[in-house]
Amino acid sequence: MSKFKTVFRQVYLKNLRSGSFIWMVVAPLVIMLVGGLVGFFVAKSQEDVKMAIVTPQAELQPTLQQLKVADLKVDHKIKTQAAAKKALSQQKIDGYAVVTTVKDNLKVAYVSRTDGQDLPSTALDAQFTQLNLQFQANRLKLSQSQLQELLQPTVTTHQVVSFEDGQQVDRNQHQRVINVVLATAVAVIMMMFIMSYAGMIASEVASEKGTRIMEIILSSIDVKTQFLGKICGIFALIVTQLVVYGVLFLAGRTFLNQYLLGQYPQLKTLIGSISLPSIWSAQMLLTIAFFIVGILTYTIIAAMLGSLVSAVEQVQQVVTPISFFAIFAYILGLMAANGSDNILVRVAAYVPLISPIVMPARLATEAASGGEALLSLAISIVAMGLGYFLSLTLYRANVLVYSDGNIWQAMRHSFRILTNRKKRQG
Repeated sequence: MSKFKTVFRQVYLKNLRSGSFIWMVVAPLVIMLVGGLVGFFVAKSQEDVKMAIVTPQAELQPTLQQLKVADLKVDHKIKTQAAAKKALSQQKIDGYAVVTTVKDNLKVAYVSRTDGQDLPSTALDAQFTQLNLQFQANRLKLSQSQLQELLQPTVTTHQVVSFEDGQQVDRNQHQRVINVVLATAVAVIMMMFIMSYAGMIASEVASEKGTRIMEIILSSIDVKTQFLGKICGIFALIVTQLVVYGVLFLAGRTFLNQYLLGQYPQLKTLIGSISLPSIWSAQMLLTIAFFIVGILTYTIIAAMLGSLVSAVEQVQQVVTPISFFAIFAYILGLMAANGSDNILVRVAAYVPLISPIVMPARLATEAASGGEALLSLAISIVAMGLGYFLSLTLYRANVLVYSDGNIWQAMRHSFRILTNRKKRQG
């Protein structure tokens, strides 16, 4: 056990203090911080759209004075189209609208600058439609009560449901959006961790082979202890990174509750209508289990592939197949997160190396049941166990073998070594 601890501690502490690990932890935070600050300052610096609304018909002026659109500032001092053109050329406004009547209906023509802010045409169209109804009511001499009936909006409702054991269950539309975001986040995080740590464990193994130090190490530590110690050391780094993010998440939630929600009441209302899954919920527990199994499986395979090369410079070529697999799983995970549940996604949810990304996404979007997720998890665990024994066997055969050939030649050479050993033992 002390030898295992020695290997574990050496791998963990060496990488923990390395600049690459520190940057791997900090980089996503820097990207999020920069993106958040850019979005914040852009939103704060965004001015209201300025425009003029003119008409050659004096009788329309009182009606147009009632037009109000959020984030739109109407310059009522501009009364004519000529004045509007002049203000537009001097960049005093972003655009203007000319309102006329054609066959007793309002006609609106927008003019805007290419270098100005976009006019909120959708909101303006809705307002002009209302004004047109009011204009028609005045023209037809309708009473105020008749006008109110005419302007009465259509009453609509939207019920979002799912089915559990054949029973219809009401769902929150905002909750579905949150589930999709969570599913996408899981796919992104797993992809990021797989790409980062697969290369790290492969480099860890290859670097020792490249310095020819493995002969000395294995003279005092058996291959299994060395292999398991490295995998556990890398996995401890993954846990460390997750703990850092967890602490920052709790701190960020405190900031959200104390500052942002106080300044933006509408955000508080939105957050109050949704709920994040509890850490002890079946969905979260299964997602965490898939995450652990998926990362461990890729780490084990990467360690095996790292033993096939003789120098760190060759690591990239052995990690490439894992990267392609992870990218394929990532794409399918995004498809599942966005509601696509075709036959390819459903089958991939049970394929080891792919299912740890795809199945949590299907689970979050309620495309898969808990029973299906458990079956997929069981298959992944069995595959991880088989992968461990296969990787350990190939690691034992390759760890002292040095070759300048490619990965396939190294793998064939490994199987020849294993076959010869079995013959000698027989």
